[in-house]
Amino acid sequence: MKQASPSLRPLALAVAVAAAPLVSTYTMAQDAKPVFEEVLVTAEKRSESLQDLSQAVTAFSSEDLDQRDLTTFVDLSAVAPGVNIAKNEGFKTVITIRGVGNEANQNAIANPSVSYHLDGIYVASPFALQTDFLDLERIEVLRGPQGTLFGQNSTGGAINVISIAPTTDEIYGTADLTLGNYDLVRARGAINLPLGDTVAMRASVASNKHEGFTDNIVLDQDLDDADSVSARLRVLWEPSSNFRANLTGQYFKEDANGAAQKGILDPTPDARELAQDSLSSYELESQLYSLVLEWDLDAVTVKSLSSYQDDDIAILRDNDRNDLATLPPFTLLPSYFAPEENRQKTVTQEFNLISAEPAFGKLDWTAGVFYLDTEVDITIRELLDFGFDGTFDPFTVEEVVSFAPTDTGFISDSKPERDSVSVYGQGTWNFNDDWRLVVGARYTEDEVNSEVTNFFGRAGTDILEIESEKWTGRVVVEHDFGDATMGYVSYTRGFKPGGSNLTYGREEEIAQILVLPVFEEEVVDAYEVGLKTDLLDGRVRVNTAAFYYDYDNLQYQATDPEVFEGGVGNIPESEIYGAELEFASFITDNLIFDARMAWLETEITSSHLALDNVDSEAATNALLADGFNLFSPEIQMARAGKITDVRGNELAKTPGFTANLALTYDTALGDWGELLGTLSYTYRGDFSHRIFNNPTTDQVDSYDIIDLAVRLSPNDAPWRVELIGKNLTDEDGINARFTDVFGVGATGDELISPRQYMVRVGVDF
Repeated sequence: MKQASPSLRPLALAVAVAAAPLVSTYTMAQDAKPVFEEVLVTAEKRSESLQDLSQAVTAFSSEDLDQRDLTTFVDLSAVAPGVNIAKNEGFKTVITIRGVGNEANQNAIANPSVSYHLDGIYVASPFALQTDFLDLERIEVLRGPQGTLFGQNSTGGAINVISIAPTTDEIYGTADLTLGNYDLVRARGAINLPLGDTVAMRASVASNKHEGFTDNIVLDQDLDDADSVSARLRVLWEPSSNFRANLTGQYFKEDANGAAQKGILDPTPDARELAQDSLSSYELESQLYSLVLEWDLDAVTVKSLSSYQDDDIAILRDNDRNDLATLPPFTLLPSYFAPEENRQKTVTQEFNLISAEPAFGKLDWTAGVFYLDTEVDITIRELLDFGFDGTFDPFTVEEVVSFAPTDTGFISDSKPERDSVSVYGQGTWNFNDDWRLVVGARYTEDEVNSEVTNFFGRAGTDILEIESEKWTGRVVVEHDFGDATMGYVSYTRGFKPGGSNLTYGREEEIAQILVLPVFEEEVVDAYEVGLKTDLLDGRVRVNTAAFYYDYDNLQYQATDPEVFEGGVGNIPESEIYGAELEFASFITDNLIFDARMAWLETEITSSHLALDNVDSEAATNALLADGFNLFSPEIQMARAGKITDVRGNELAKTPGFTANLALTYDTALGDWGELLGTLSYTYRGDFSHRIFNNPTTDQVDSYDIIDLAVRLSPNDAPWRVELIGKNLTDEDGINARFTDVFGVGATGDELISPRQYMVRVGVDF
């Protein structure tokens, strides 16, 4: 399926299809008919055409992101097939691909199931997913386990973000200003500056502010607001034709009221209003510094990738998600986090060797080694109003340590640390022009050490350790059925290492222990068959994939019958299967239709005993109302009585069907300029937000979104103007639902953004 690459002309809409989407480009054939062209990506660490890759990858160019106003990771949800991206807990983002996501996200040392890379650098902190997109060349979404080439191993997939690199060619830049309802003001700018023949820099900055989408009517506080600034500086030094050095510094800061998490018991009738009796706040500072060195030798390219990352986050929130004055007595134990703080520091080092020419005339190969050291410093202070009197009474450390009755909940100071080293290699053997075999392998040694001090050392300080050693990899057979059609069959093993819990069950004589000091690694064995084809002389592109996953030891957020002892557990066996279809076609020379759809089925296939935190807290509150002590055996046994078998349940955050449809119209306005319009429709199906499938709390309904964007670009001027409408029907769709495991079992909803109107004016210079 290797093809020559004619010159590309930009098409202003994202036309992303199947396992190899089209990133906004077409070319003119000899008969003057536009056809879809190849897109070059680095999804396997070398520049290749998406249509030649034997895995499912969706790519979005910078123009795609702008045209659809995709500014954060959450905006990619359901736009890329099989991808669900959920807000979580008000300050986290959970990415689920093909049913594999991070259900252990309340544990700071647990690895995400989908790894995130920026310019080849593995980004360890989940808080970095909260940052805004800035000055990007493209985003690549790799669907399926990544068991060979990328950073920390992942069981769900990978997202590669590539920023625009500096160049020594010329001075140029771009800037734009977006204004909209909710007092939206978004300003962005970037400039490329050559500093001689061998040095260049690119500086980019963005500011994003808007009022809250939701109002806390009790305290008159806007929530879901934004107030952030982003900046990046990239410096290129290229002293010769075969050596390059890229130094990058990136900074993001946000200081806002925080996310609206409306309790499902909240009686406020307006979806964009809620009643909570505690203030919220959200602060995030994220820094990343990296150095990438590349040497192009005769037979191999050598690459070194080094990074230092520092993420600091602090939140205050109403942890019961309600104003208890509006609820019946003893419905929920009033809870407040004051504050929760996490700081994560990470060092990574990776070396790559990438073949420049096939060994023996047949073998293209990549090899490397990866090292990670990440440390997390966690401070949690939960307050509980045991008197149900609307006041959180002050307390002393001595009272907490001595078990004196106080208005304290979970209190923890912990410092988990992860060290990981991997060695990997992958090669493609070209039997002939039509048949290829891809084989990859990776060996990983991973170690977690945690120092945990809960309740100011009431039970001392725990030192927890766990080690994981694993071989993973992939095997693929590729076959070209002609010049424009490629099929593949693949097997991939991905793994996510284990870790340690902040809390775990201890009192086995009272109730069964469900949460252990450490949790085990999870493994996904994935089988996939795919087909990529261009039809009608390149005017139609159809790509499809079907897959089956055997999922062992799924890590999820578990609850123990003993009060305050929640953590991560493992579900022994689950299975996932599904299919994806992406289609793009020139309806006319000026009108393009594209569709991306995904079907998914998931099931827990083994017996596994688990405790739903909602049921356990209901049992706890009922006995507290009767005067029982929180640590009494009666409460422990009542909680243990709620243990159930989750076999047969569906996995969390896995919509059965998602779809994204788009029409793009691109035409010349005589000699004046160009008109580009995009009308898109997104459907995200319903799902269960936890593995318990509790009908009262877990069912998240489907939603539909319609977006429209129109751009005018004059031929003889460097400016452009865009009109953008998001969520035109003002759907109050639920992006995510969250049930607190470490708190009082309260459940709240975070909605998608409401209807927004925007005008953006930009200039290139």
